[in-house]
Amino acid sequence: MRKRFVLAAFAISAALVLPGCGKFKKTKECNAFIDKVNTAIKEIEQHSGSKGSDDAQVTASMKKLGELYDQLAKDVTALEVTTPELKAHAANYKEMCTKAASTARQVATAIETKNPDQADSAQKEFDTIVKQEDDLVNQINTFCQAP
Repeated sequence: MRKRFVLAAFAISAALVLPGCGKFKKTKECNAFIDKVNTAIKEIEQHSGSKGSDDAQVTASMKKLGELYDQLAKDVTALEVTTPELKAHAANYKEMCTKAASTARQVATAIETKNPDQADSAQKEFDTIVKQEDDLVNQINTFCQAP
């Protein structure tokens, strides 16, 4: 479902042997970004797959996803990214995380208030936001793999 930054790891490792200060900085920043995201996504995927059969479980999962996406947005913001293109990609990724966090909480609230239409709508929006991650990951991988 989610594309990983695995392919980029090989390209980034190969780029380390290439000369150039700019390439080293880009490689270092890409590695830090990719490592931070991959670590967070592992935990996010655990909670994404734990959709329960009852409202309490779903609500708890969505609240936890909101927390995890908020934390990932903060972690991405805290990274020292100075490469202009990666900085733009990181900002887009952070925005996706912030929207996912907010929408996950909307799903939880709608379930808690027994509003199935709102819950369904928010869940669809959440799914749409999270699907954007694949495109963002592809863009970041392409940038990080480029010489």
